[in-house]
Amino acid sequence: MGKRIENKVSDTAIRQELNRILRSPMFAQSERLSRFLRYTVEHVISGRDESLKEYVIGTEVYDRKPPYHPSQDSIVRTEARRLRSKLKEYYELEGTEDPIFIFFRPGSYIPVFRMKDSETSYQVVVDGPQDELYVDGTGVAVAVVPFLDLSGQPLSGRYALGVADELIHELMQSEGCRVVSANSIAQLGAFASDVPGLARKLGVQIIFEGTVREDGNRVRVTARIVNADGFQLWSQRLDAEADPAKAFEMQEQFASALVSRVRPQQSAVLTAKATASPLLLSVYPTLLKGESLIEEGVSTEVQAALAKFREVAESTPNYARPFCGIARCHVWMALHGASRSHEHIVQARSAAETAITLDPQMADAHTSIGSVQALEWKWEEAEGNLRKAAEHRAHAAGSRQLAMFLTLLGRFDEACLYLDSAQRIDPFSYLQKTARARFFYLSRRYDEALEHFTEPLRHGPIPLDAQLYLAQSYAGLGKHQTARALAQQAQRCIGVHLPTLGWIAEIYAYSQDRASAESLIEKFGLLLAGAELSKYRQARLAAALGDQEMAFAFLSSSYEGREAELPSLAVEPRFDSLRRLPEFAELMHKTIPTRLA
Repeated sequence: MGKRIENKVSDTAIRQELNRILRSPMFAQSERLSRFLRYTVEHVISGRDESLKEYVIGTEVYDRKPPYHPSQDSIVRTEARRLRSKLKEYYELEGTEDPIFIFFRPGSYIPVFRMKDSETSYQVVVDGPQDELYVDGTGVAVAVVPFLDLSGQPLSGRYALGVADELIHELMQSEGCRVVSANSIAQLGAFASDVPGLARKLGVQIIFEGTVREDGNRVRVTARIVNADGFQLWSQRLDAEADPAKAFEMQEQFASALVSRVRPQQSAVLTAKATASPLLLSVYPTLLKGESLIEEGVSTEVQAALAKFREVAESTPNYARPFCGIARCHVWMALHGASRSHEHIVQARSAAETAITLDPQMADAHTSIGSVQALEWKWEEAEGNLRKAAEHRAHAAGSRQLAMFLTLLGRFDEACLYLDSAQRIDPFSYLQKTARARFFYLSRRYDEALEHFTEPLRHGPIPLDAQLYLAQSYAGLGKHQTARALAQQAQRCIGVHLPTLGWIAEIYAYSQDRASAESLIEKFGLLLAGAELSKYRQARLAAALGDQEMAFAFLSSSYEGREAELPSLAVEPRFDSLRRLPEFAELMHKTIPTRLA
């Protein structure tokens, strides 16, 4: 329960502020929001704020009748978001001179009251600062509920039990997690379907649950994490080949991938010195949604992910993880053909520096700053930070980024070791599949690429960028018809994203379809000076057309702009026709000193 502090806001002052708000035109016309606000404020004043739960508000304010299930009916969550927005609007327009400020923290139905002093600062009335990320505890307490078999088949039944069992094992190996045993859950009986009751009974903050379905030669695992109030924080769906002979291996990989995406990352929790606060849990769904979007590896999704990370960073400015997300988005855009990559590098550095200042021990913070340093061609500093991140056993992104960094330096054998490490942690990751396809292509292991990506899809579908690297590998082996088919398939999917269209035009050119390449170039102006793609990508396209002079001119412009993608030229097969030119060798040496390779 909220506890009043010195110089508290009086009950009379709170009620006067409540009446001012309810009389305002924007609330006078919204009966339901007014009822929600009055109900919650009166409960806090009367000391009954512990009863302000979603179910109670749904029945008392919104007249929901049994059987009412908040997990299926989101009326209270939806209205709470509207109320927070409406209060913000009120104080920005009509309530600028009000002496009292009423607001709701994200994910909470308990109103907080502040008053202005003579310097217009605010005094918090409820315990704990607004940006409190941690509370006393020893890591995050987690329970795993046995997964539900929706298909009723022998294999899906094995997966339902096996994945849950492997999840428990994987969580117990994860720093910052305290896990309730499966036997304890099995003995709870009726509590198993009552998430809040189950959480109270077990004393946990998070419950892992899910389902398994089998369809033909595919198995689909859908996992969810739910907080102690029954709110769903995250959901993930993974598909795999249904091979009974590999069931144990696949169950382990499902569990490893799922835990790698939701495990704690902040140092205070990893070292079991604290646990996540309600505020931190309230922003967790938005954060995980952002991380899921960037995992898709598509421009529109990365833009949406950036918006999610910024939203979390704004509400929890002392939380390092969203700033890592912001840095990742800008790094991705800088490396995917952005015409002004230096602007993304600046934004990425700002976010990465904030993250590592907030949490100097966080693996993802080192990945972020190391990735930025690589974009700035600060090779030794980048390698140092990326190695620190890769030292964390369960940090797939750190190992993957270090592998890609070493690939650019031509250190392929060493890169392969770190890429394999990331593969063991999360083989379902789209970013991992793209990284592996890129590694095969840049190291000219075209046959291995075809072998790896044309076997049965054990770990789900192949993402767009991986398909394009695969097409490039087919072209490199002289299998032009297959390369063209993959390029055509990609073109139907992407819409208008000039850097990717330029890549597709390259594949057409390399697969002996110059007419299609020139058609794309002309239609979208891909080689024009002001085109919205990097000079480096224009150089690649010119090289595909066999115009060495134009290719080198674009590379020179890319160097002048210190574009993020330029260091790839050291190992890029597309530029093999230019390597004998002295000026190319000089440009390569200025970008990546030979001693680092």
